[in-house]
Amino acid sequence: MNRRALLSTTASAAALSMTALAGCTGAVRRELSDDVEMDVATMVFHPASEPWFADGLSASSESTHHAALFTEKPPDVSEVFTDHYPTNERTFDNKLRNADYGSHFILVYEVRMPRADAAQVAPTILYGDLGWTGWRTVMAPMVRATRDASELDLPPETEDVIATTVIRYSADATPRRVRVPVYDEETGEVLAERMVRSES
Repeated sequence: MNRRALLSTTASAAALSMTALAGCTGAVRRELSDDVEMDVATMVFHPASEPWFADGLSASSESTHHAALFTEKPPDVSEVFTDHYPTNERTFDNKLRNADYGSHFILVYEVRMPRADAAQVAPTILYGDLGWTGWRTVMAPMVRATRDASELDLPPETEDVIATTVIRYSADATPRRVRVPVYDEETGEVLAERMVRSES
């Protein structure tokens, strides 16, 4: 092959590589620019001795925080929950069962604490930014807010409680990970941060 033909071939290969790279970059930009919105959130306090999620917190677990990300319907929704979960409420299990996972994902966040130190963890617009932060990664800021223990609808003998929050988000793409920073409601200080990976 003569020098002119070699240069021509090299230039063509470089042009093809740049075209492919530009296509990938465009896909990344489209994914990162898609909106993520919080649709609905439900938060409940229940005794730590009556855990609701099979892989979640309980009175005997070492961890005080637990999170799970659902990007598709579990094969058997009933197996996600324990026998303590009050099926008469049909709240959290219906969210997992009936979500349109083509355009939504669900985040579960649990915190265990003494009843006297009751606090809830819920989505926030005060701190952080909800949205894509990288390829298939969403930032979902939460805030910790104290609650008056005397106002909790719990049996009087309850010592430790679990605050369980289930949030449904809408998005045009499916995340593989959700980064969850938890801020103090009053100071804005980051109290904890977790990277939650999809259950599926």
